[in-house]
Amino acid sequence: MMKNTKDGSLNRSLICLCAAELVMMTNTTAFNVALPNIAESFGAGMAEQQWIVSSYNLVFAAVVLLAGFLGDRLGHLKTMLAGLGMFVAASAIGLVAGNVPVLLVSRSIMGAGAGVVIPMGQALLGILFQGSEMSRAMTAWAIAGTLGVPFGPLVGGVLTATLGWRGIFGFDGVVFLVVIAVIHMNVPQTNGLPKARSLHVPWMSVAMMFAGFTLFSAGLVNAQHGILSTSAWIPMTVGSMLITGFVLHDRTSRNPLMELGLMRDPSFAACAPALMMLNFSMYGIIFIMPSYLETVLRHGALVGGMLLMPLVVASIVGARMNDWIVSRIGSRGTSLLALGCLAGGMLTIGAAMWWSGEVTKQSTVLIGQVIAGFGLGAGQPAMLTWAMGRVPIEQSGAGSSLLTVFRQFGSIIGVGIFGSIQSGLYMAGFHHLAQSAGLNPQSAGSVTLDFQQATEFTHVTGELIRQTASRAYESAMIGSFAVAAAIIIVTLGIVALISHKTLR
Repeated sequence: MMKNTKDGSLNRSLICLCAAELVMMTNTTAFNVALPNIAESFGAGMAEQQWIVSSYNLVFAAVVLLAGFLGDRLGHLKTMLAGLGMFVAASAIGLVAGNVPVLLVSRSIMGAGAGVVIPMGQALLGILFQGSEMSRAMTAWAIAGTLGVPFGPLVGGVLTATLGWRGIFGFDGVVFLVVIAVIHMNVPQTNGLPKARSLHVPWMSVAMMFAGFTLFSAGLVNAQHGILSTSAWIPMTVGSMLITGFVLHDRTSRNPLMELGLMRDPSFAACAPALMMLNFSMYGIIFIMPSYLETVLRHGALVGGMLLMPLVVASIVGARMNDWIVSRIGSRGTSLLALGCLAGGMLTIGAAMWWSGEVTKQSTVLIGQVIAGFGLGAGQPAMLTWAMGRVPIEQSGAGSSLLTVFRQFGSIIGVGIFGSIQSGLYMAGFHHLAQSAGLNPQSAGSVTLDFQQATEFTHVTGELIRQTASRAYESAMIGSFAVAAAIIIVTLGIVALISHKTLR
């Protein structure tokens, strides 16, 4: 009876934690579907859209290590509930936002909340579940997150189509209040580390990391105007120096923000870049595809969200098959397979833009989504279980936070690299195609704004502008997805090299 009671309590805890992950990840990507509508409302170009997305990821990356630091000392559940409360406050601000700066504030607070919730959720799972049960818990957690990421565009599409983009913030506020109440009632408290561990926050490390990530991301955003421009390479160089300085400073600190000693384990060290590529792929796809589906194909937010469902279904299938795949080729093999699927999916989506027939093109895009989605679903639980199984319980928060930092850096470079390459190639392509068609070769800044500008002309001229913008955007997608695939393939080689001496 006592065992059944304990199992029932753990199952409720797992369900509640997975619900928080699902809602939070749905929120994260639901917003991307609304970007074309927000761009139209505020006249935001590609760079401003990148900052709206990147502000979330930047603050996330800055907070995540601090969350692990505090969670290991104050208790993981308390810290997680504080993070969920940030989402409620951010939703209220976003609901009344009247311009891009206020929207950036809202998204930044949400990023801080996410930077707390994800590592604390993973840490709680690592404490509450052990052995084979941890694999089951991590798989459920991964399914919730994997489902939330691509399912978000569908939810965002419905809310944007019916209530406008502000409806997403209203929905978030209500849902997160419910999640807070449910988790508070069902998830047990965990104790922090012994009092001997200092609670003094290493603010110097926090400041160096945040400044480094901010400058590096700013350089990526500015790279759309040319990678060799001073506004691109100077911030990226200074940002890289600050990140390096943070790592060196933290390694010698008596009160470190992160536990770099965990990277000595080859399994943990291999999982870090592998997980980074998962977020790189997810956020890159979700950033690029909405404008293609909603603007270029002229489907609108609702249908555009639905057209990302192959990614959802394939992700669920991959996550459900995780245990079966791991039992045959191990966590290392599953992780490498997942990276291979991500690279293959990227290449397939990019190659689809070569086809002239619309049916063939969309069928190939669907196949690419399925391949990439399967990699996302199969990879995340395998990688998390592989890494967290090597982390001592007393360092659960620090280990989870360190992995999450790599994942968030993947999000930052995913949006930055995809966005900058896509924007740069798009504007160059638009200039060339418009000039050939006898149109004004200067793009308004994004495919959404060019479509909006087309309404100011006669029907014939406006349609010619839209066709030019569509062809330029599709051509740019070939380059964006090809570069992404190359980055993933290089990372696959690095992961294989680091982990070649591990058993499975």
